[in-house]
Amino acid sequence: MSQKRKELKKCMKRLDGLHKELQRRRTCKRLNNYMEQLKELQRELDKRQPQKFGHPVCESQMIPHPIKLHEYTISFCQLDNCGRELLEDALNARCNAYAPYSNCKVGAAFRSKNGRVFTGCNVESVAFTAGCCAERTALVKGVSEGCRVFNAGAVVAYHPSGYATPCGVCRQFIHEFAKMDIPIYIARAPEISEQLPAFEDDAEVLVTSIYHLLPHSFLVY
Repeated sequence: MSQKRKELKKCMKRLDGLHKELQRRRTCKRLNNYMEQLKELQRELDKRQPQKFGHPVCESQMIPHPIKLHEYTISFCQLDNCGRELLEDALNARCNAYAPYSNCKVGAAFRSKNGRVFTGCNVESVAFTAGCCAERTALVKGVSEGCRVFNAGAVVAYHPSGYATPCGVCRQFIHEFAKMDIPIYIARAPEISEQLPAFEDDAEVLVTSIYHLLPHSFLVY
C-alpha cells in the first residue's frame, strides 16, 4: 500500500511539473504575442514620424528652383556697397509714400541688370485694391523704361516688432523679373521720419532672397 502511495505521489509530482511547464509555455506564448503586437505598433509609429534622413526636398525634379542664396542678418555698416546703396535709396523713396489709410510708409529700390536703380513708394487709394505697393512701383518704373531683369532689391518700412517683408503679390511680381535668385535687403526704417533719413551703423539688416521669400512660385509652362 505504501509503495502505491509513493508511486501516486511521484505521478502527482510529475503532473504538477507538467502543469507548471504548460503554464510557462502558455505564458511565453502570450508574451510573444504581446511582443509582436508591440513591435507592430512601433513600426506603425515609426511610419508616422518625420524622416530625419534622406535626400533634401530641393533635389526633387518637381521643385521649380532650388534655394541658392543664404539668408542672414548683418549690421548696416558691414553691408557691401550694393546693399547700402539700395537701402538708402529705398529709405529716401519712402519719404514720398502716400499712405493716409494704413499710415504704413514703404520704400523700395531695385537694381536692373544694366546697373540702373529704380525706386518706388507705396501709393494708397480710398478703394484699397487700387493702391500700389512700393516694390511694384519701383519695378514697373524699370520695366516701363525697358529693363526686364533685376539682380537685387531692397525694402524699407517701419514695423514695431520686426521686418516688413514684401506681400505675397509683390513676391510673385519680383520673381517675374528675376531670372535667378537675387538678394533682397530688408531693413526697419526709423520710427520718426527725419528730414534727412539715414540708417545707424549698427542697424540690423535682413539679407534674404526671392527664392527664400517665395520658394514655390507660380509658373506657366
